[in-house]
Amino acid sequence: MPDEPVAKKEFHQSAGWLLAVLVAAVFLVETLVMVFLPMLPPMSRAEATLLDATLLAILIFPMFYFLVFRPLVRNIAERRRAEEALRETSDFNKLLIESLPFGMDIVDGQGHILYISSAMENAVGKRALGEKCWTLYKDDRQQCADCSLHQPIQIGVTKSMESAGVLGGRIFEVTHTGMRYQGKPAILEVFYDITERKHAEEMLEEKVEERTRELRENQAEKDRVTGQLIQAEKMAAIGTMVSGIGHEINNPLYVIMGKAEAIRDERDVSACNEHARDIIKQARHISAIVKNLSGYIRPADRHELENTDVREKLVEAIAMAKHSLLDDRIVIHRNFAPVPKISAKPEEIQQVFFNVIRNGIQAMAGQGVLEVATALEDGQVCIRIRDTGTGIRAEHLGKIFDPFFTTKGPDEGEGLGMYIVQKIVNKYNGTIALESQESKGTTVTIRFPAI
Repeated sequence: MPDEPVAKKEFHQSAGWLLAVLVAAVFLVETLVMVFLPMLPPMSRAEATLLDATLLAILIFPMFYFLVFRPLVRNIAERRRAEEALRETSDFNKLLIESLPFGMDIVDGQGHILYISSAMENAVGKRALGEKCWTLYKDDRQQCADCSLHQPIQIGVTKSMESAGVLGGRIFEVTHTGMRYQGKPAILEVFYDITERKHAEEMLEEKVEERTRELRENQAEKDRVTGQLIQAEKMAAIGTMVSGIGHEINNPLYVIMGKAEAIRDERDVSACNEHARDIIKQARHISAIVKNLSGYIRPADRHELENTDVREKLVEAIAMAKHSLLDDRIVIHRNFAPVPKISAKPEEIQQVFFNVIRNGIQAMAGQGVLEVATALEDGQVCIRIRDTGTGIRAEHLGKIFDPFFTTKGPDEGEGLGMYIVQKIVNKYNGTIALESQESKGTTVTIRFPAI
């Protein structure tokens, strides 16, 4: 069908040409009549009138055809084509609506059904025009609490809701769209049956909960086993400390016993006071040894996370090493820069430092330098422990953190020390790295996020 502006232009052009032709024809006919009229026999008035009418009909008929009849026929044809296109569109829309896999209806402001699709008819078993939608669909015949009909209808606004207990216990997602139907405000209701999807989601949630519970139980078992390993490693370390700690405790005990005997036989009060001060000094030394040891062997699961000072734990770990492992030919250099505290269990951090320091001291075989430093780098608390020992062979570097891997003798360790160290460091979102060269020593770098 040509566009309306183009059709009007063509009509105006045709009318212009028709008018020009008619004017020319009128002049031509009048001229011919003026020329040939004297040559014709005399005509009566009736004959002259008939001739004029005939000439006028000849002139008017083309004008009537082009100006009236032809546009009328074209308008009728165009209207028929428009009606056919509208009918085809209506049939297509109806077919499209009826073939949709979900149901739909149109209700007025009071919930009365004005239109219902075939899918909904099949579901309810009747057409049910004029009935209220909730009495037709809902099992309890009650209007939904969040129904859009509780509010004034807003044309063009779409809202969604979920309705359970529909058409025999089904679950539907219903979208309400405000519209005009038959000249009045109405709501288009589209029903999506989501019963199977909801059941699948519920089953999936149950499986997720079950799996989460299993993972939680597995993690709890893993944490329990890890805690046992940590405690076992502590006890194994204590085994290597026993002789040194015994020596450290026996020395002040001998002093205390001697001073006590001296006080028993001494008559000078000032001398007795001096002996008493020595006894107190040696007792405090023993107390410090016992405190460090008891703090080390305490089970980690008895305490929550604390704001832990890594420098304090380094001092305690060094003190434990001095009591049990340190040789007079090993020198310890401390370079403790101020650093923030970290969130951790103090006894576990002490265990990390003691294990690394113990390995460094053992690697130096009684002679060397151990450097312990702290620093704040990129917002993290950094601890570096460097020894001048024998170093680690290149082929062993990748196995240091493997459980039960050790390069020591059968009576010097079980191979769990560095494995436990890595577990504890990772537990607190930290990192641990090794750098080592044979015959030059090893550097262990530990980083923790600062509070």
